[in-house]
Formats: sequence, C-alpha cells, structure tokens
Amino acid sequence: MILQKFLITNKVEILALCEAKTKTLAGLRGDSEQLRLGLPLFYDQLIRVLVEKLSEGPPEAMLRTAAHHGKEYLRLGYSLSHVVHSYGAMCQSITELATMKDARISPADFNILNGCLDVAIAAAVSEFQFRSNEASEEREIQHLGFLAHELRNALSSATVAHEMIKAGLVGSGGSTATVLEANLARMRNLIDRSLSEVRMRADSDIFVEKFRLSDLLDQIVITAKVDANKKQQTIIVEADWKIEMEGDRQFILSAIANLIQNAIKYSKSAGTIWLRSHLSEGNVFIEVEDQCGGIQTDKISSLFEPYLQANTDRSGLGLGLSITQRAVHLSAGKITVQNKPSIGCTFTIELPLKVSPGPSQKLAVPGEVSVQPDLRKKT
Repeated sequence: MILQKFLITNKVEILALCEAKTKTLAGLRGDSEQLRLGLPLFYDQLIRVLVEKLSEGPPEAMLRTAAHHGKEYLRLGYSLSHVVHSYGAMCQSITELATMKDARISPADFNILNGCLDVAIAAAVSEFQFRSNEASEEREIQHLGFLAHELRNALSSATVAHEMIKAGLVGSGGSTATVLEANLARMRNLIDRSLSEVRMRADSDIFVEKFRLSDLLDQIVITAKVDANKKQQTIIVEADWKIEMEGDRQFILSAIANLIQNAIKYSKSAGTIWLRSHLSEGNVFIEVEDQCGGIQTDKISSLFEPYLQANTDRSGLGLGLSITQRAVHLSAGKITVQNKPSIGCTFTIELPLKVSPGPSQKLAVPGEVSVQPDLRKKT
C-alpha cells in the first residue's frame, strides 16, 4: 500500500509539519508532554490500521488515544475547534507532503485515512464535550455552595448583632449596629448579583431606571469592606458624586461589584484598591484598580471566559469577570483591562449616561420594584 509506505518513510517530516500547524492554531496557549505525544502516538496507530488492513475499523487503542487527546486539550484551555483542527492539521500535512513529493496515493487509501481521522475526531470531541459538561456541573455545585456559605456567614453575623441589640446588651447606634447593617447589605448584594446572573441566563432584557451612581457605589463599597478588612486592604473611592444615570441598575451593580470582589480576592494583603468614576463626552467611566501583581500574558485573551481564573486561587464564584462583561454589553457599554506586570490591573467600564430601552426592553416605573423581574420564558 503506497500510503502506508509513504507514512512510514516520511514520518518525521509529516509530524514536524503537523506540529508547526498545531502551534500556529494554539497561539499562546499552554502545552504538555501528553499533548505533544498524542498525535505521534495516533500516527503510529494509523499506520498499524493501514498495515493490518483492519476491516472492522480503527482499533480501540486509537479511540482511547484520541479521547485522551480531547481531554488534554480541555485541561489546557483549548476550544473545541482546536480539537478538530489538530487532526485536520495532520490530514493537511500528509496531503501537502504527498503533493510536494508527487506520491501517487490512490483515492481508496485517502478514504481510509479520512475515515480514521473522522473516527478520531469524533472520539476526541466526545471526550472533550463529556469532560467539559462534567467540569461545568461540578463548578455549578461549587458556585452554589460558595453562595450558600457567604449568605450563611452574613446571616449568622447579622443574627448575633440583632440579638445583642434586642437583648439591650448594646446600643442601637454603636458598632454592633454597624455590623448588622454591613451584613444585611452584604446579603442584599449577594442576592442582587445572583439575580443578575439568573436574569442574564434567562433573557437579555434590561430594566431601565434612573439612579444616582454614588448611591450604587456606596452600596457596593459598604459590602466590599467586609471582605477587604479581612485582608487589611484599603478601598479608596475617587468618584464624581453628581452623576445620575439611566440604565439597568442591577446589571451595573453586578458588573462593578464583581470587579471589586475580584480585586479584593487577587490583591495582596494590606494592599489598596481604587474605585473611580467620571463623566466624559456623555459616557460614564468606572475604573477598578487592584494590586494583583498583573496577569499572565497568555491569560489576557481568555480573561472573561466563565470559570477561568488568572492565578492559583480557586476559591469564589469563578464567574465574576464573565458576568461583568455580559452585564456591560447588555447595558450598551464596553469593558477593557490595562495590565501592569508585577503591579496589578485596571479594569475600565464605559457606559452611556442614558440607555434607551429597545423594543424588547423594559422601562422601570417609579415606585415599581424593578430588581425582581419575571424570569419565566416568554411564549
């Protein structure tokens, strides 16, 4: 069989060409020994199929190799298209080299080759999807567990403070009352952020209402200071307190609160976090600057993907930046990040001062509770 002999003779060249193509597809993404060995192993198994003329189709070993390949691509943060194109790169490499060397490979041999590649792609894609869904379900459970844990902590602190005030052990205007107020605000913030997430998953309607930005920032900072104090961090607010906006208050609150929580989580202990806002040419700019130490260059392009985290701290929601980006986009705005290696990051949200509700969007009526919309699917 000409194809089989061609593959054996030109193995080094074909694999080198294939590796170059897959590296181009990968860009700055990570690599691993398992990933590097995956295609050569598959290549040897492909030759075996051609040598033994296995009429029953690719052997189990080939399917296992492809499945492991798909699993490794997921672990390293590749997309599903990378899985498919990695095998496509092998087919292209074989075809290109065969053309260059004028190898007369029959259509029947190419059909066998394409059949093996199709089966391998299917096995790799199936494993990739299975592992992806499995990981997603696990992260959802962790997400709900974190939310319940945070709510329980806030409720416990608020309950203790309330009981002390109720029993007359402390005054109603002292530090205990401040603890009660802060934890009630924290619960409200957690619930608001969760409602925003559910709303963004259920539909893309926005509920436009007029509000003062300073009130929103106050609510966020009061809650955030509970976590910041645990790490001896300082939150400095440099805001234009006169700004009044028209937009989806809940979405905007969620976007800013997630950035602040992200800054607290990743910034060093005893560090400083800055929250700034200003108005320019009819747009509102909101900045959150942290001291996280900067982001790895290869992580920046996928920073807003759900559950991706830029350092080794795996605690928390894992959804913050993804929710922020979604909320900002639904509010007709945009978000950018300025990375300062070894120092930190500055996230900037740019929003229109006034969002005009479209045909499918809603305008909040004064006095109407707009933070708890109907989440049922429209029929």
